[in-house]
Amino acid sequence: HGDYESKDIVPLMKELFIFMRDFNDEVPGACAKDCGNFRDMNLPMANYLADKFLKEVLENIDSSRLVYPE
Repeated sequence: HGDYESKDIVPLMKELFIFMRDFNDEVPGACAKDCGNFRDMNLPMANYLADKFLKEVLENIDSSRLVYPE
């Protein structure tokens, strides 16, 4: 309803990045027939970057990273 604060979505963001980190299946559209940029799709790198963001940003996030300065 528009009443969420940044801290309210942290659990959802963690869940999303855990899913990306652990994903090991066929990537939709990762072929020449479906996407002209299919060669840019690198699942191992996406897994790595999702894990990096999860560890470096989301795991220990605090209010200094959740509230924009006024």
